[in-house]
Amino acid sequence: MNKILSSRERVLTALDHKEPDRVPLDLGGYQSGITTIAYEKLKNQLGINRPTRISERNQQLAVIDDEVLKEFGIDTRYVFMKPSVHWDPKEGSDENSTWYVDEWGAQWKKPHTSFYYDPVGVPLKEATIEDLRHYPSPDPNEKSRFENVEKEAQAIYDAGYALGTTVSGVFEQAWYLVGLERIMIETIENPSFVEALLDQVLAILSQQYSRFLEKIGQYLTFIEIWEDISSQQGPLTSPNIYRKIIKPRTRDLIQVIKSKTKAKVALHSCGSTSWAIDDFIEIGIQVLNPVQVSAAHMDTKELKRKYGNSISFWGGIDTQRVLPRGTTQEVEDEVKRRIDDLGERGGYLLAPVHNIQPDVPPENIIAMYQTGLKHGRYH
Repeated sequence: MNKILSSRERVLTALDHKEPDRVPLDLGGYQSGITTIAYEKLKNQLGINRPTRISERNQQLAVIDDEVLKEFGIDTRYVFMKPSVHWDPKEGSDENSTWYVDEWGAQWKKPHTSFYYDPVGVPLKEATIEDLRHYPSPDPNEKSRFENVEKEAQAIYDAGYALGTTVSGVFEQAWYLVGLERIMIETIENPSFVEALLDQVLAILSQQYSRFLEKIGQYLTFIEIWEDISSQQGPLTSPNIYRKIIKPRTRDLIQVIKSKTKAKVALHSCGSTSWAIDDFIEIGIQVLNPVQVSAAHMDTKELKRKYGNSISFWGGIDTQRVLPRGTTQEVEDEVKRRIDDLGERGGYLLAPVHNIQPDVPPENIIAMYQTGLKHGRYH
């Protein structure tokens, strides 16, 4: 293919398992973004003097300036759902930390010595099934969540970029309400409680995402469900519990999404996810993110050989060792390897494995995208 494609055409061609003019590049999502500290260093390297804005609070991600995205040839742009104007975050701080309460009632805290906010207070820690029925969940139809998102999405679409967004998964949102330890125990000791919790969360998210996608669905290229189900070594729960309790709710959420948009549906789960890829494909997942290459059983050549005709891969550039501690040559070699492993016949969207962390040198970020542009050409 000799024709130079628009960014949206490039991403869609790749995600349709065809070879575009080059491998598409991504930077700026909630799982493929850059922390504010790393971004400040990158801007200094590029000679950009402009205040940094935060796009996502918990992970301290930066809003990336358009000139940086254009400099790196980034094909993606993002629009996210907004918080309700009626939400009271109950913010506070002391000499040690800063905290707030999210719209679902979970408390998040960031020690001044930390880079991130962590969940420290769960509103349903001792809840029963009866308590769930009376819990004041956020209003999924609150109009302020969707204010101006259609205008933002149309502007990105008209500019020829691939538009993406990220939404919470049912399981991940649920454990923020009761705590990860409790939900893991209850899947074995009291599965009826977990199912009731997941069903309640599913109902709220389904309404919320339906409204959101009614606004931006026609402009959207891909939508990512944030749903961590694995650790570095394997599944967080037993595969049987995943397939019996979590998977059906993810499938139902995907069906809601697909009823509102033709966008490709991606699933984000860190860790070793190879055990569940067949399940993902079965319930309608078309793209896997972030392809954590440092995790067990995540060899990119083998993943492409086994699943390359059925699912696309998004991510793959190691953020655990290569980007923070490698030389620029090692970064170049890493990018070339992942393109060679995952890019044949399309099906690959190049990005870091999760967000670029504060310890990543700006030279390595530049090397990653410059190599992607140069080595990612198909002809």
